[in-house]
Amino acid sequence: MKYLKGKDIFPSELLELIQGYTQGYYVYIPKKEDNKEKWGAMTSYRKELEKRNSHVYTKYLTGCSISQIADNYHLSVKTVKRILLVKRKGAGEMKDKIMELLVEWGINSEINQIYDTVWTIGDDYVIKTNTDPADLERNIQMMKTLVECGIPVAKPIPTIEGQDYVECSGRYYLMMNKLTGKHVLDIYQEDYPGIAYETGKAVAKLHSAFLICEQKISFWDNSLVDEMNGWITDIMKENQYRYCSEVDFEEDLKELQACYDKLPRQLIHRDMHYGNILFDKGVFSGYIDFDLSQKNVRIFDICYFLMGLLINHEMKPDEVKQWYEIISNFIKGYEEINKLTRLEKDSMCCLMKSIELLFVAYFIQEEDELLAENVAKLYYFIKKNNDAICSAVYF
Repeated sequence: MKYLKGKDIFPSELLELIQGYTQGYYVYIPKKEDNKEKWGAMTSYRKELEKRNSHVYTKYLTGCSISQIADNYHLSVKTVKRILLVKRKGAGEMKDKIMELLVEWGINSEINQIYDTVWTIGDDYVIKTNTDPADLERNIQMMKTLVECGIPVAKPIPTIEGQDYVECSGRYYLMMNKLTGKHVLDIYQEDYPGIAYETGKAVAKLHSAFLICEQKISFWDNSLVDEMNGWITDIMKENQYRYCSEVDFEEDLKELQACYDKLPRQLIHRDMHYGNILFDKGVFSGYIDFDLSQKNVRIFDICYFLMGLLINHEMKPDEVKQWYEIISNFIKGYEEINKLTRLEKDSMCCLMKSIELLFVAYFIQEEDELLAENVAKLYYFIKKNNDAICSAVYF
């Protein structure tokens, strides 16, 4: 890779614009692809990485040490420090801006940052910031529809002038009521059979309400099998299948192709984990964050959620045993509300493997070799323990 001086290749106006974002660092500018759509499907996963970084910052805000965060997210300490440095920058300025804007709602209360883009306003409200008005307006419409369906989500609070949100300098501010409850920090330390069962019911109820949302709101219709056949295969080939053998990749791709188009599809959450689910004294109390919602096979949410619970536990036999029990109790809870087809149950390991392969390819592309390697380990765990997982699904 060749390094060039910015002042030698950029117009002065463009250089000043770039310096508004970063200065004093090396910045890698990737080559332009001939096929512009080749990496288009990766946008969702780039957003997901940004959200992961937000979750890292949230953990830090709640008192977790850098070493704990590094372990929980399979990151290096250096990477965590870099994420925190970026996230802390400008937090004070954002707080001052929010204080100025509270007059739009006629509110004057203490504010505290609880997530990367979310601040509490007194005891009753939260304000969320966003840079994409289309995403924001879609989320507002979704929340209003879910409230009509009796689903516990935050309600948008209009301004004094009756607006759903406030725009200021290219950033958008949405006020909502504050939901009760808190996140499950470690299901392995909780009453995990009960929590897992209630979570399964909650996800099933959300999926039922999503069927109504998708009739009213337009969402990206995504195909995991197309991605596997497209950019994921391309990246694996270009990198000589260094984290997953070509034989294993092709075998699992064929398995996905055989089942995917027969699986029920609908609007899903797409970022289902306990950071986006609230419980109040063991009782489910609400969902948050619909930024990544899309149409996909509905078991994507289930498989993604269950795989997330395995991270950092796959090498601990006692916790792997608990994980199998969590799978069984989650599925029991889900099926109390929505029955899964036999094909969906039979395909869960296949979806889990495909999701992990997706992130192996994504992190290779992002040149994050540590995460690519860690995700590959999860992939091979699923491959090795396919029968045990299937037994848990059928409990």
